[in-house]
Amino acid sequence: MVFCCYCDMDKSRNNRRGLSRRRITLAVIIDVTLVLTVGIPVLFLFLWGTPFERGFICDDPALSLPFRSETVSTTVLTIAGFSVSILVVLIVEVLNTAERKCQRPCQSAEGLGFCMNGYSVFLVGFVLQQLVVEFVKNQLGSLRPNFFDVCRPQFNQSFCPGYVSKYTCSGSEHGPDEIRESRLSFPSGHASFSMYIAIYFCFYIQRRLHVTFSRIVKLFLQFGLVFLAVVCGLSRIQDNKHHPADVIVGFFVGLTTAVLVFHFVGDKILPVRDDSESLSFQLTDEKRCCCSCGATTPTIAELQSPAPLLPNEYLSDMSHVNGSVHKYTCSFKLNEKPTVRHHKSTPITPSRRVEDV
Repeated sequence: MVFCCYCDMDKSRNNRRGLSRRRITLAVIIDVTLVLTVGIPVLFLFLWGTPFERGFICDDPALSLPFRSETVSTTVLTIAGFSVSILVVLIVEVLNTAERKCQRPCQSAEGLGFCMNGYSVFLVGFVLQQLVVEFVKNQLGSLRPNFFDVCRPQFNQSFCPGYVSKYTCSGSEHGPDEIRESRLSFPSGHASFSMYIAIYFCFYIQRRLHVTFSRIVKLFLQFGLVFLAVVCGLSRIQDNKHHPADVIVGFFVGLTTAVLVFHFVGDKILPVRDDSESLSFQLTDEKRCCCSCGATTPTIAELQSPAPLLPNEYLSDMSHVNGSVHKYTCSFKLNEKPTVRHHKSTPITPSRRVEDV
């Protein structure tokens, strides 16, 4: 019967493991499918989307700025953005390792799971904010500040100074891709993407990084991310690629997406480590030592019973016979009646006192 019980327990455990693996696999397949369902239209809009052909006002000064090369191109922004995101994760784990000394970055299953889940949530938010940006850009068809210099529009001058809706671009110096890009001004994709990275990983640092050797390391990392995002957005205004309103709205889109994604998804996936958990990590550093630091596991001294307040000669008088101890000697002696008879004084009656006299 006992053997059958153990067999049933093993089968139930194996069934639970198989069921959990199936659920995890199914969840991963569903999540990847949803990301691809959103990501493919985003990629199509980014590469081949047709923006709305909006007209303009003759001699509009907001569209008459010269064409300049990009300080931060889209390719550079994409590579730098994902590189910075990975670098932030590594810096956070290295700082946590320095706090715990002998532990390696993402050594435990919980730490590695936190890194993977955190980055997967980041990718989901990236796809969502790009969908918003690309959809709005193509629907509005807002003209960039360098539109006249890139497009070189040809139209009937008799409409001036009024609104021109029918025109053709004759810019020979710029190809069709640049002319198409000149109609995608609002909102700024650079500002949205850079601010999304900054705000999301500010939350990530606040949630994941736990160090005691510095009180301002979190603040400096978070401020550095926001500062880089602001610089990226301002460079788009200096390069005559966006209007100030485009950059401001782009910042708002990135910030809002990061807050919503981390609030509704990150809080459910990424666990919160409190101070007690941090303290337990510090107390178990020597037990988890993975480097050759020669640290030994501290041993706890055995507890000793306190000495009795009143000594008992019967308890200490244990008889040894042939190296063995009689177990019932103490109980036997405690039940013994004392054989020593003490002197008891008898009272003197009045009759005996007269006889003595």
